[in-house]
Amino acid sequence: MITKPKLITADDLLLMPKDGNRYELIRGVLIEKMPTGDPHGDSVARTTILVGSYAEDNDYGVVRSGEPGYRLERDPDTVRAPDVAWFAPGRIPAGTQGYPEMAPDLAIEVKSPGNSNPEMAAKARMWLCYGSQVAVVLDPATVTAALYRPNAAPVIFGEDDTLDFGGLLPGFAIPVWRFFRRSR
Repeated sequence: MITKPKLITADDLLLMPKDGNRYELIRGVLIEKMPTGDPHGDSVARTTILVGSYAEDNDYGVVRSGEPGYRLERDPDTVRAPDVAWFAPGRIPAGTQGYPEMAPDLAIEVKSPGNSNPEMAAKARMWLCYGSQVAVVLDPATVTAALYRPNAAPVIFGEDDTLDFGGLLPGFAIPVWRFFRRSR
């Protein structure tokens, strides 16, 4: 006999006791996310600092990391969390509680050793399908960045190339290697 998993809602997920694990919700099914370790964690921190500094210095948008989660579907609910998210100015209303019902304008995912390239490409395309303007996959193993935009083939940037998120953040341009290490 095949039993269907019990579907839960985004509200159920938000109220779950904190057990030290991280979860996402995909069409009502709870998915545990395994801790990633380094260099993933280092790249997420560096990316948060780089994009966050830009947002703060230019008073332009909001950066989130630590995987707070965004409600992307209802009935059944989907709550996903990119490694780093950026929202254009004014997109997240003041006082928002729980999981905002929106995708970030910029979703950044960092590839872990356990992730395959097709899995990461699917994740980037998923963000675009839910409304992100740009999705980026950073790969610490190859020191590359893949930039995804709607209705376009991904563009791969090598470590010596300059990444500008397709102009989404005016004036932001960083050599790819800076997402992975402090110095050359």
